[in-house]
Amino acid sequence: MRKWVTMLLLGLLFLSGFHTVKAEATQTTSQVQTSCQDCSCIDVNVLLSNLTANITNLTNTIGQKRLKLKTLYGEWSVTKNTSVLFEIVKLKDEIRLLTNELKYLERQKLSLQLAQNYTVQTPYGKKILYYKLPSESTIVQEHIKKVHPVRTDVDLEWFIAYYRQAAELTFTEVVQTDMRMRELLKKVEAGNYTDDTISEIFTLLDKREKLWNEIYRFTEEKEKLQTIQTLRETGRKQILIASATGVEPLAINFGGIAQGDSCSESICMDAYGLAPPLPGVFNKAYASSAPVVHYTYISPVAVWVGIYESSIPNKDYYWGQYCTYDFPKSSTDFKKYWDRAVQLYPALPDIGGSMEIKLFYRGWAYNTNSNPVPHSTAGMSTGSSNGRFQESNLIWQVECNKNGCWVVSYYQLPLSNPGTSHSDIYVRLYINFQWLRDRCCKGGDVGNMCKWANGHCGGCFAPDESASQNFPIVDRNTWQYIVRW
Repeated sequence: MRKWVTMLLLGLLFLSGFHTVKAEATQTTSQVQTSCQDCSCIDVNVLLSNLTANITNLTNTIGQKRLKLKTLYGEWSVTKNTSVLFEIVKLKDEIRLLTNELKYLERQKLSLQLAQNYTVQTPYGKKILYYKLPSESTIVQEHIKKVHPVRTDVDLEWFIAYYRQAAELTFTEVVQTDMRMRELLKKVEAGNYTDDTISEIFTLLDKREKLWNEIYRFTEEKEKLQTIQTLRETGRKQILIASATGVEPLAINFGGIAQGDSCSESICMDAYGLAPPLPGVFNKAYASSAPVVHYTYISPVAVWVGIYESSIPNKDYYWGQYCTYDFPKSSTDFKKYWDRAVQLYPALPDIGGSMEIKLFYRGWAYNTNSNPVPHSTAGMSTGSSNGRFQESNLIWQVECNKNGCWVVSYYQLPLSNPGTSHSDIYVRLYINFQWLRDRCCKGGDVGNMCKWANGHCGGCFAPDESASQNFPIVDRNTWQYIVRW
């Protein structure tokens, strides 16, 4: 069974959206995980110490830049030199990017501190103190007082979605403000400006700073709620497993995954909606024309292995499947899946069988599309200028037989550290358009809200707001071996 709390603590580091610079603490976390054989050596105190050090360094850097900014404002008030104005704008942009990173690290630290407050070390690893967690009704009532929603039938999921949407809408205002400010700066650069132009630029600079502070506030509220929700769900699963087996969850070691419950499509539509697909292609032959899509982060969720009685995976020769939370330790660490498949089907090597591996991630991507594209479209979903961030899965595919593993035509090589979370991933996509329309579920690994999600092995994982599957692709039409054995 999944090593619940260890993976939880790692996962909490990557819940944040709206960061634009990859944090040093993220890199530190990845290094800790990849050097650890069973993840039991992860020390939350060390992670918190690293985060605190990085936060202090960033705070000092921002402070120095703010002092320089104050000097520039003084110089502007005396000279009214437009070159000073451009320096002010540039420096404010630098401060904003650093502040985005600082707030991201602060949210990471907050999530880890919350997790630390409600966990205790046992001989089997960390255990969540479920009884100490605040009840959902208490949390909901607290946020009803803050938000004053018109509806009264709200729950924790509703408030998480509310704060996420509030941050998204505010970010849209930021983009509009930036666009207007750039127009005005072009006028200044061309010498075609008035005092009103300059005044509006400074007004927009102040407005943008206020908007970003709102985004930070909304995102922090979402982060706290999401962390508490994850602790509650994981703690509940620990109790269920312990009561059923008499063994602590971290002592159980096999490749099952959390089961999900079915929802109706209409409930998914009401609760989760149906977003347009990410920009990509619906035919792998158009791989070279696919636009680049930005995932602000991805986190590993589950691995699916399909077993086939053919030399390459062929649905007509499908034999069976299994799922696991045990991701590869590197981009070539796939033999363990073959060995497990042979345990399940000992004759597999003798009959020249094969297997297909899919590494499922859940993530957060920026979608420039404004309208869904019909499934019959053969070419591309290119998008428009009306974009938004949305929950989007990402799936790497590998195939293997008794000789080794390869990446099939057009699919991209796996990440160098496949089992870790990653920030700022840029990929071209092959879209399995609305593939998940018949898979609406909750529970499993997607929380209590009904979502379009993948459902192999009875699980419920790697959700996607567009009900699609997203595969990273490259312009290649031949096999490429990853590893031979």
